[in-house]
Amino acid sequence: MGCWTAYALRAEDGTSWIMREKWGRWDLTDATDRMRLVESVLRGGTRVGDGRARVLLDGPFCCGAALDLVAHRYRYYGCDPPDAHYLDCHARRRASASDWDGWDVEYAWGGRDDLADMVAGAEPAATEAETGPDLCDAVPLTSREGWFVGWDPGAWRISVLHSEIIADFLAPAEAVVSLIRADHTVLDHQLTLREVVPWLARHGESLTGTLPAHAPYPMPMEETVNAGVVVDVPARRLRYWTTEPVPSRLTARTAAAWPGWRVERLPLGFVGHLAATGRTGADLLLTDSELRDRRWDEDLVAMRNTDRRALRIDPRNLRTPRVEVVEEGRES
Repeated sequence: MGCWTAYALRAEDGTSWIMREKWGRWDLTDATDRMRLVESVLRGGTRVGDGRARVLLDGPFCCGAALDLVAHRYRYYGCDPPDAHYLDCHARRRASASDWDGWDVEYAWGGRDDLADMVAGAEPAATEAETGPDLCDAVPLTSREGWFVGWDPGAWRISVLHSEIIADFLAPAEAVVSLIRADHTVLDHQLTLREVVPWLARHGESLTGTLPAHAPYPMPMEETVNAGVVVDVPARRLRYWTTEPVPSRLTARTAAAWPGWRVERLPLGFVGHLAATGRTGADLLLTDSELRDRRWDEDLVAMRNTDRRALRIDPRNLRTPRVEVVEEGRES
């Protein structure tokens, strides 16, 4: 079908407009781009209050841009981003451009809800599905077949076959969840789903009991996972990162399922995840060359490396299990 892009506009006279078109342009680089989009929406869009604006926002689209010419705000999102850290860097680069000076520019982490929030009266009627086959499973772990040997909590050791990162090849994960326990030890679990925030909202604080009932996994490579969660039990802090949209109503539902916990997005994706669990993990990270292969521009690569150097590693001396490679047939 191809991509569709939705636009929300609050014009200088205070009127609100909605438009949707095939392909389209959601990443506005400069004032010329901004002017062209405004002219296009005013010429071909639907004014909110017409009755059709709601239908346009509820229709299918995977990219979006919202402009508020009164408050000087710009929100945008696209489809198939390389990863969450890329989106953080991209938004900072866009906000720092001279043609956006004086504007509030951010990536729309809430997806289409962020577009609707910019235009009064254009709230979408559709809501995201709250359940699905994967979300019904409290701990949808990836397969251990063919690589996992055993978990020895006394020796604090995970035993695997062939390679420390063999799970990435035989049973690649979509997401990683790290549980920081009261004794400041960390257990990592690899999941088959990437919709981590709906999963957190569905199962709530009970996950702090169900996760430790399963043997931990090695930490996956950055190139493997698309989302992650850090469950910090002693701090009662829940942090997530994902490229999936997380609308405000979903954030509120998650907070309600974790009463007394601080729930927030974890910046910088996998890199931020490592730092939040006391690790640098240079051997797990994508190289600059691999980033370029994943559509990172040179300036974004430089921004990411600056982020890595500036990151504060959790100072609590958190301890993760050792991963040991054993011979076939041997049990630990």
